This record gives sequence, structure tokens and C-alpha cells, in this order.
Amino acid sequence: MKENKVSRKIQIMQTLAEMLEEKEPIKITTAELARRTNITEAAIYRHFPSKRKIYEEMVIFFESSIFPRIESMKQNHANDEIPGLIVTLILTFLETNKGFAKIINKQALTAAEAKIDDKISLIFEKLSVEIKQSFQSYERETKKKLALNSTNSSDLLMACMEGQIQAFIRSNFKKNPVSSWQEHWQLLRKIIFV
Repeated sequence: MKENKVSRKIQIMQTLAEMLEEKEPIKITTAELARRTNITEAAIYRHFPSKRKIYEEMVIFFESSIFPRIESMKQNHANDEIPGLIVTLILTFLETNKGFAKIINKQALTAAEAKIDDKISLIFEKLSVEIKQSFQSYERETKKKLALNSTNSSDLLMACMEGQIQAFIRSNFKKNPVSSWQEHWQLLRKIIFV
């Protein structure tokens, strides 16, 4: 029974993500979500007391998918590779789970989801800290200085990542954010790691 409950929750979140992928903006309602998942609105409310709670669970899923992988990267890659790998990880996740892009850039959120907005901001701050720390670790290990300090280098990569996400959404998910990021990272890497 518990497995069925979990799979229903995942089904609801997946359907919401698919709805967010659609080219034309649509009003996300529990009635439409119920129709598309082929379950009743009452069943949706048994799993999620509100639409805000669905978004919240999706943000939690995003966070729990990303940060353990970042920890693994830190164990298995050189510090000068980690900043680019973190951005690649985020863009790959969003390319695979397109609907999440509209949540992560807050496009799908309304004023009612203000707490989720704060949670997303915290995730981006944590990502920025991870990138900054990898730059600092690089400087400590190699005794070399970056062209920009670690804070500014991290800010630059975060701005590039957010720009890639926005361009991906604006292209109706046609522009491949990962391949263009790979080219950008090769240039940024030469500039930052002098």
C-alpha cells in the first residue's frame, strides 16, 4: 500500500512537470491535474493538501537529487573541474526534467508559493557556496590565484547557469543548455584559472 501511495505521489509530480513543459502557458488546477493523471481530485488532496505542497515536494526532490551527486563529485574530481561539473549537473537534470526548469527559475510559481520561492533561493545559495568552495580549495591546493576572486568567479558561473536555464525555457525547451554550457565552460575555465 505504501509503495502505491509513493508511486501515486510521483505520478502526480511527473504529470505536473509535464504540464509545465507545454508550449502554451496553462493554468495548473487540481481538476486538470486529476484529469491528466486519471485519478480523482480527492485522491490528489490525499497525497498533497494543496498545489503549493506539490511544488514544494518537487523542489525537495530536485534538491535531494542534486546535492548527494555534488558530494560524490567532490570526492572523485579535481577542484578545478567541480565548478563546471556542478553547472553541468543542474543543466542536465533540467534538460531531462524540463518542467522543473520553470519551477527552479520560479516562472511557475505564484504569490501563494512564496515559501517555495525562498527554498529555491536557498538552493541557489547552496550551489553558489559549493562552487565558491571548490575555487577556494583549488587556490589552497595549488597555491595559485584565480583571475577573479572565488566569490566573483562563483557569481559568474551562477549567472551563466541561470542564463542557460532562462534561454532553455524561452526556446520552449529546444535549445540544448548542456552543449552550449560545455563550450562556455571551456572559455571560462581558461579565463578563471590563469
